[in-house]
Amino acid sequence: MMRDYVMLLSWLCTVHGKEVNFWHISDIHYDPNYSIQGNGDGKCWSTPSNADIGHMRLTDKMPSAGVYGHYNCDSPWALVESAAKAMKSKQIEGIEFVLWTGDTVKRSESMTEESRLQYLKNITDLLSHTFTSQFVFPVLGHEDLGLPLSAVAQLWGKWLPGEAITTFAKHGYYTIEQRSKNYQIIALNTNLWLSADSMDNRVPTQRATSSAAAHAAAAVTTATDPDGQWSWFRMVLDKARKEDKTVYIVGHTPPGIDDRESGSGVLAEEHNTRYLQTVRQYSDMIRGQFFGHWHSDTFRLIYSDNGEPVSWVMVAPSVTPYRAGGPNNPGLRLYKFDNDTGQVLDYAQYYLNLPEANSGKRANWRLEYNLRDYYELSEITALSLHDLADRFTQSSDNKFVRYYGANRVALPREVEEIWGCGGALNGLCALQHYCKVTRLTQRAYSNCVSSYAYALAAAASSALGPRLMGLLLPALLLLAR
Repeated sequence: MMRDYVMLLSWLCTVHGKEVNFWHISDIHYDPNYSIQGNGDGKCWSTPSNADIGHMRLTDKMPSAGVYGHYNCDSPWALVESAAKAMKSKQIEGIEFVLWTGDTVKRSESMTEESRLQYLKNITDLLSHTFTSQFVFPVLGHEDLGLPLSAVAQLWGKWLPGEAITTFAKHGYYTIEQRSKNYQIIALNTNLWLSADSMDNRVPTQRATSSAAAHAAAAVTTATDPDGQWSWFRMVLDKARKEDKTVYIVGHTPPGIDDRESGSGVLAEEHNTRYLQTVRQYSDMIRGQFFGHWHSDTFRLIYSDNGEPVSWVMVAPSVTPYRAGGPNNPGLRLYKFDNDTGQVLDYAQYYLNLPEANSGKRANWRLEYNLRDYYELSEITALSLHDLADRFTQSSDNKFVRYYGANRVALPREVEEIWGCGGALNGLCALQHYCKVTRLTQRAYSNCVSSYAYALAAAASSALGPRLMGLLLPALLLLAR
């Protein structure tokens, strides 16, 4: 333990002032029951359960299950281990730390609290062995509800200093202050801000041993300042501003509307609005916001009261290929940033072609794209990303096609077509994503869709005829509800 704190002190006190990197890994959803002999229509378990009914049905186009996973199922150990090996093999000089944004172990009625803690420990140990010279900064995901914070704090104490462990063990949030650098990390417990529907959806899947904790967590979200996180958040931001520091904000559930399931797994309206207001107030010192949860490769923009883009949110894709709203290939992300100021300079998105890995029985994690080259960005700012989003709805531009290809992490076309929104409704798809990227409240999103709906339908009518417009317009208006 003493070695860990000495290493942390050295990390905190060393000034690099150069271009370095950090990894972002999210939504592992390790499923210890995964079996290639399992039923792919459900969870890839050898013995299907009643919960399998909620999973997507296979089609003839769906690749079969394999050693590295299945698009209908959460992560086997082979996939988790391959992700760790990939990050280790790509550890170019200058890896400073790792962000780990929650949802590590798959929630299951058959898994006891003791088992879930053990599997969390297994993955914690895996990351510790992968990153022997770097610190991993983890946050809680919604699937981590019900686990005792004190027990999780013991697992993660190897990475977090005493002050951070104190607040984490009590509330699930913490901050990392770097004494001789100009930026610090604020790790939020977004479970405290989840909507009641999202919390209710988590509670029935808990065993009796942890259901009381989950109900308590659900109850606390009704408070104006659950577990004092808002007052703590503002205090940390004010202190950082007084010390002329910039910050990274890290959490599991991002603000805004989910790409695939509007209204599901989102922050409560009150807390979502308050988060956006807080970011507006402190946007001059926020150098990045990093989240997971949606399993999508996407970003969000936050605007000032005058409509100027002032801050961006990056959402990293998941390691697990499964998501109820449609699958994705597993993904890992490597950011490049200025180690003195915290300014994000670029990122490299890596992915695993799941059918190829299963067929060849080899996990070849490869580069999918670099952000700036892929979108032809001169820099990563709220303004440059705003200009990029604006081009999503321009039919003569290919930026939305590129974005949509990245959104589900280079998912094979024959799989994407099952859940995708291409073809004649491509304009509708682009509009939906544009509004979700730029409008981060339900009302603003609905107004965005409805304001563009008639114009888009009119364009479709001119190009494709009134009959198609009659089919398209109801779909557009449905999105605005």
